[in-house]
Amino acid sequence: MLVVPLGSCGDDNESPGSPGSLPPQPVQVEPAAGASLETDRPLFTVQNATGFDSGEADYTFWITVASSEREVETVTVPAGRSTTSIQFPEPLLRGATLAWTVTTANASGEETATGSRTFRLPPVECGLSGDPYAKAVEDFWVPAVCLANNIYNDPEEALGPPDAGGQGPDMFFGFVSLGNGGWVTVDMEGCTIDGPGDDVRVFQAVSGEPVTLLASSTPTGPWVVVEYRKPCGNRVPGMPPLRRQCTFDLLDAGIEETRYFKVQDGELFPCPGGTVSEGADIDAVEILNPKP
Repeated sequence: MLVVPLGSCGDDNESPGSPGSLPPQPVQVEPAAGASLETDRPLFTVQNATGFDSGEADYTFWITVASSEREVETVTVPAGRSTTSIQFPEPLLRGATLAWTVTTANASGEETATGSRTFRLPPVECGLSGDPYAKAVEDFWVPAVCLANNIYNDPEEALGPPDAGGQGPDMFFGFVSLGNGGWVTVDMEGCTIDGPGDDVRVFQAVSGEPVTLLASSTPTGPWVVVEYRKPCGNRVPGMPPLRRQCTFDLLDAGIEETRYFKVQDGELFPCPGGTVSEGADIDAVEILNPKP
């Protein structure tokens, strides 16, 4: 079997079926249904369908979270001979039961598909920490036009417990402003699990701008949306009015455990907007249900 990661296809062997005996629909070969895998870069193989063989069709491999159908990864490759195989170049998502489905289309516009099979990857690699707040910034992006105007642009202000304070417009402290669609990726070190109620809290300062929360088992993704553009302006009892918050449930994404979060601006207001703190203002990220 000849397999080249992502963008390649095919199998030059005649098994599990020769081109003359291909089934009417593609058939999933591996991973097996319900498999618990020892790698987060498994090989996916499908037996081609009649009329959808080498030189006749393309195959699209879809990876989703099984319970929520949130998309994790997808790739389209040319059909191999008899079978088509791919291996994603980056690790897939740990911490959830995943499903894989394959669709194929030929030059005539005809389409057919497999069913859906579930599988699991190894557990998320979690550090040991009794501190529930974000420990490190893994990545940060704000549009240049927003950075040129924002003065609250230190992503490390999103680490540690909530500490936003001061007064506006240019005497605040303790948060990072994300601008239009910007984001900060944080490592919690420990893991969040899907437990009773909500599982993670984002502290968003000053007002109630919405935020989008994404989760992953690695600092570079793949990312799965937990909730999109959630208003984030609830007052926190016992804290100064400047400190607001919103909470999220991993159950909404079908994730059982995770370590990394990407917090993204959901206000989506074009910069420059005439303020020095444009976009969501992220103060802290907190685990509510830690993995023991």
